[in-house]
Amino acid sequence: MMMPSSVTRIVLCASVVGVFATAGCGGESTGTERGLQETPAAAVVGSAAMAESDFPSKPITYILPYAAGGTTDLGARALAKIAEADLGQPITVVNTPGAAGSVGLAQLARSVPDGYTIGTFNAITTGIEPHMRKVPFAPLNDFSPIVIYGGYNSFVAVSNDKPWRSLAEVIDFAKQNPGVLTVGVSGIGSSTHLGVARLMSENKATVTFVPFGGGAPTVSAMLGGHIDVAAVSSEVVPHVKAGKARLLTVLQNTTLAQFPDLENIRELGYDWDVNSWVGVAGPEGMDPDALETLRNAFLKAAETDEFKQRMADLALAHYAVGPEESAKWVKQSHAEFGQVVKDLQIGLYAK
Repeated sequence: MMMPSSVTRIVLCASVVGVFATAGCGGESTGTERGLQETPAAAVVGSAAMAESDFPSKPITYILPYAAGGTTDLGARALAKIAEADLGQPITVVNTPGAAGSVGLAQLARSVPDGYTIGTFNAITTGIEPHMRKVPFAPLNDFSPIVIYGGYNSFVAVSNDKPWRSLAEVIDFAKQNPGVLTVGVSGIGSSTHLGVARLMSENKATVTFVPFGGGAPTVSAMLGGHIDVAAVSSEVVPHVKAGKARLLTVLQNTTLAQFPDLENIRELGYDWDVNSWVGVAGPEGMDPDALETLRNAFLKAAETDEFKQRMADLALAHYAVGPEESAKWVKQSHAEFGQVVKDLQIGLYAK
């Protein structure tokens, strides 16, 4: 695999501040007048109640802001398929990739908030992208969270022919050889990039980040010897199981059933981790009854053994967080990732 035409080098000397995951009108009226006034209102209330009880009465469109076949796509489709049974209507997944998810999110934000258009949102599109570049939506105001059902695991990995057996050995090499160590990432500003950038900054190590067009080409470049380290999501897991690569840590505060001996970033002594969540949302101002129906269906689906197993197969973290708590996660990740981007002086904060 060819290396990207440009290599991004980020010199990290200063410590990064901030943490990741951490009544009626006056006067009287006659009975006849009251009847004339109240009949239309009663009709409206009755009609609204009927509409509420009928939701959903037609198929639901699900906007997936990434290409088909990836981890996000597969997880969302699995959840939607299970939720269909409870909703009694099909959920049609429409892949709308582009601009790191911003194209699909903008379409979701502009949709009618009646519950019939929902979609995937995550910490990347609402917490990171708005700090990296201008986006065509307001991440904290344009969406109605329905559920957060999972999270991306961020692995630091090397091919088996590399000498490093631990994360500490990689960091020591980077400190002793400033700028020599190449770290492949899916893109500058991805959650894995920000996690490793903070890690190296806190250790006063300088590395060269090499951005690729996704996790799969990053792993291919690592296995081909074009980069030293890969900071990726679940794309590397099959190669670890095949004995071609080894994991040095996971940047989330989690223990993975597939790799029970793998120490996470907190177990290695750091006081932070990367919470890169993924969930389902609708446009802002969603009909409350539709939101409640969707909440119940998707939370129920997220708690099934079938879905939990699918998440484990995809090497994704599993959550089942409702609308109110999800809204808090959105605000928290937006603030925390924003602080890291600012401290690294990249994206909108580049000097």
